[in-house]
Amino acid sequence: MATPLIFLFLFTLLCKPHMISSSTCTLDFTRFPYEAQSQCFDLAEGSFTPLVMQSCCSSALQSLYQAMTIKASQSRSIFLEFAEAQNCTNIFRNLHHRANPNNCDLQDFISSSTPNLCSNNADSVIGLLGVDMYNALRSNCKGLSSSNHSDEACFDCVVSYRQSLQALKERNRSGNRCAEALLVSLASSDAQSPNLVRGIFSCLWNEITHILGSKKLLAIVILAAALVIITPILYKITRKQLQYASKKDIEILSDEVLKATNHFDDSNLIGDATLGKFYVGIMPSGMPTTIKRLNQGIIKVQNFGEEVIRKAKIRHPNVVTTLGYCDTGEHCLVYEYCVNGNLAGWLLGNGRTLILTWEHRMQISIGIARGLCFLHANALVKMVHGDLKLSNIFLNEKLEAKILDSNLSNCKPNETKGLQTIKNDVFDFGVVLLQVLTGKKSKSVVEEARDAILKGASISGMADPRLNGAYVSSEFRNVLSIAVRCTAPSERERPYMEEIVRKLEETQSLV
Repeated sequence: MATPLIFLFLFTLLCKPHMISSSTCTLDFTRFPYEAQSQCFDLAEGSFTPLVMQSCCSSALQSLYQAMTIKASQSRSIFLEFAEAQNCTNIFRNLHHRANPNNCDLQDFISSSTPNLCSNNADSVIGLLGVDMYNALRSNCKGLSSSNHSDEACFDCVVSYRQSLQALKERNRSGNRCAEALLVSLASSDAQSPNLVRGIFSCLWNEITHILGSKKLLAIVILAAALVIITPILYKITRKQLQYASKKDIEILSDEVLKATNHFDDSNLIGDATLGKFYVGIMPSGMPTTIKRLNQGIIKVQNFGEEVIRKAKIRHPNVVTTLGYCDTGEHCLVYEYCVNGNLAGWLLGNGRTLILTWEHRMQISIGIARGLCFLHANALVKMVHGDLKLSNIFLNEKLEAKILDSNLSNCKPNETKGLQTIKNDVFDFGVVLLQVLTGKKSKSVVEEARDAILKGASISGMADPRLNGAYVSSEFRNVLSIAVRCTAPSERERPYMEEIVRKLEETQSLV
C-alpha cells in the first residue's frame, strides 16, 4: 500500500503548481467568447500593419472587459492585480493564438497597477456617483437589451453615460481609468442579461477607446451630438457651444488629417463617392479612421456645421458613425474605420482569396436593409440615402454591414419628393441585393432576375459561382424575389424598407 501512496503524493505535488497557476486567472472567457477578425489570423510577429493592429487589439480588449464584467458582478472588483492580469492575458493569448494578440500589451489595460486608479470596486463607483444618478444611467441604458436596439436607445445611453462620467471625474479629480470603471460597473449590474451586456458594450465601447486611440480626435468628436438636444432652445445653445469649443481643436485635427492621410496620397485612397473621396488615415496615436475629403464647392461653408451635426445624430449598428470634422483648408468628415473595407471589394474585386459565404451574405443583406430602414424611419431626422451602392457599404471586423455616405443635404425627404426618393433608395437596395446574390456588376442582372422569377425559370445559374453551390436554394429564391420587387419599374410596386426587413428576417428564420 505504501507504493501507491507515494505515487499519489508525488502526483499531487507535481500537479499542484500547475493548478495554482491556472486558478490565478478568475476571468471566464466562455460567457462572451472572443470572435477574432479574419485578418488577425496566422500573421507572423511584426507583420501587423498599424490599422490591423489597432482593430485586432481593440476587439480583443473588449472581450477581456466583458469577462471582467462577469467577475465584477460577483466580486465587485473591477481591475485585476498585475500578476493576475498577466496570467489572464497569457491564457487569452493561448486560447486565441491564431489571432496573435501578442503585441497588444493587453495586461496594461486590465491591471489595477495604474497610478491613481479612479476606483477598483463597482460599489465604490456607485458611491462616488450617487445611487440616484447611477440608477438613472441604468434606466437610460435598459433599451439596449434588444439585439437590434434602436438608435434612440443608444443615444439615450450615451448621453447619460457622459453625464455620469463627468460627475464621476469631478468627484475624483485625480482618478485614472474612470471611463472604463464606469462601463464595467454599469454592465456588471445586469451581467445576467447577456443581450444587455452586449448592447452596452456595442453602444459605449467607442467611449473608452481613447486608451487605444487619439485623444485629440475624441476632443472634437461630434459625439457631442449627445449635446444636440431635441428641444429648439437647447439645440441652439449646443450649436454655439460646438462652434466655440471646437475652433482650436478643428485646426489641430486639420493638420492631423493631412498627416494621417500622407497629404491625401493615392496610396491611402480606399473609395470614391458622389461627394468626395475616402481615405484611410492613422491618427498620431495609431487610431485608424476613414476620412472623407469633400469635393470643392459641394457644401456651403455656413451649412457645414449643420451637416455634421445632423450626421452625428445618426447612431445605428448598420450605419457608419461620424466621429468628427475639419473645415480649415480642406473640408473633411472623419468616420469610424471599418476594417474589412467596402462590399464592392469583396464581391467585384479581383484576386481576393476570402469569399463571402451564403451565411455572411444573408447577414449583410439584412444589415443593409436595417440600416436603410432606420434612415427612412428615424424618429429624430427622417432621411434618404440617395447613393446606395456596393462602394458605400462597409464591413466591420465581424463582416457586419454599415452604410456610409448618405447625401443628407441633397436628399432630405419633403412632401413632394419624399415618396420618390425613398422608392429610389429601395430600387438601389434591390440592385445591391442582386449583386450580393450573383456577384455581378452589370445592372442587366435586374432584367435577368425578373425573367427568372416571373417566368419560373431555373435560378441555379444566377448564383455567384464563387459560392460553389454552397447556398440554401429556398432562401436564394426568396431573396431573389424580394430583389425583383424592389426593382419593379413602377415606384408604387416597390415595397417599403420595413416590409423588406421583415421578409428577409423571415427568410433567414425558415432554415
